[in-house]
Amino acid sequence: MNTVIKPLASEHFEQSMELSSFAFQYSLTPEQLEERRKTFLRDGQMVLGVMKGNELCAQATLLDLYVYIAGKPFSMGGIAGVSTWPEHRRHGYVAKLLSELLVRMKEKQQAISMLHPFSFAFYRKFGWESFIEYKSYEIGSEQLSAILRGQQRNEQAGTVYRIADWQPLQHIYDQYAKQYNGMLQRSENWWKDRVAKQNAVYSVYEDEQGQLQGYLIYEAVNRQMNIHEFVALSYEAEQGLLRFIAQHDSMVEQVKWKAPVNDQFIFGLDNPRIKHDITPYFMARIVDVAAFIAQYSFTPAPAHETEQYRIKVVDEHAAWNNGIFELCIASDGSATIKQEDQFAQANITISVGALTAWLLNYQTWDTLVRFGKAEGDQLTMKRLQNRINAQTTYLTDFF
Repeated sequence: MNTVIKPLASEHFEQSMELSSFAFQYSLTPEQLEERRKTFLRDGQMVLGVMKGNELCAQATLLDLYVYIAGKPFSMGGIAGVSTWPEHRRHGYVAKLLSELLVRMKEKQQAISMLHPFSFAFYRKFGWESFIEYKSYEIGSEQLSAILRGQQRNEQAGTVYRIADWQPLQHIYDQYAKQYNGMLQRSENWWKDRVAKQNAVYSVYEDEQGQLQGYLIYEAVNRQMNIHEFVALSYEAEQGLLRFIAQHDSMVEQVKWKAPVNDQFIFGLDNPRIKHDITPYFMARIVDVAAFIAQYSFTPAPAHETEQYRIKVVDEHAAWNNGIFELCIASDGSATIKQEDQFAQANITISVGALTAWLLNYQTWDTLVRFGKAEGDQLTMKRLQNRINAQTTYLTDFF
């Protein structure tokens, strides 16, 4: 029997949940299942399924999201819930789903896509590339006490206090998120469904002027403090929140939290030998090169001249990207791009995944060249590198 790829409807909910719970090894209570039913196809969410007659063989969810890049929101296709029944694996169903998702994302004008991979190598074959790492910290009660002693030498003027709900956090988060490439522009439903946690504590830092400058979302259970989000808009707020964390030293034995990969928390410690790891996290892919460049803000240049580049993009899975483009960057950072004749001479050749990592400032041109993901004239690539926005990549969410 032939298979067909089509969007799932509400009548496919049970089949979809059955496959998801099997593939990702979780179970839902009847109450949780009903909550999932309410959000199954909400907020522009689409679930594509590979159907053989009435049987669901494989599926993938496309989320309609926005992500900050250089401080601007980009329409982003978030891919989640990619799953296949064991008896239907190795038939190329996921490859077909990804190809169909690329077409649908382009139609929806989603210039970029992000996903959390089960295998980096697998998704690299389809153009997605690693672009976010995070730093995770783990400290014990003795180190908390040491932080507290150090903080006493430099008292903070602001205050930290608990609040009952998440709404005041949204404005702080939005300011923080714009500082990084990859952070979501969260909707109210996203806060309610994905961020707000039933047993979590919400604490905010307020400065002397009465402005909220940071927050924590955390849980303290079984003498362990898990910080789900640590957000600070200033060094003062960061130190105030650290002092608040350290004040839990009598009730917790361990504190864990995540931070951007360029975070320098340990540099400020008297004893920086604490456990910290760097973990690759999400992947990204430019869906439509022309649409992405039209929105992208390059770094302004002092000269009042337009810089021109001819870039050959290699994209085996999105024909509209596969070719040579002329990129023109104005002195104010705005850019235009147009596809050139196939016989035009390119001075940079790069895969779509490497281009994504480059423009999001996850990797520099020399690293991409070293690993064989880009090639071209060295001076040209260095000149373009100087125009790429220098914000760090980060993401506090998961999907």
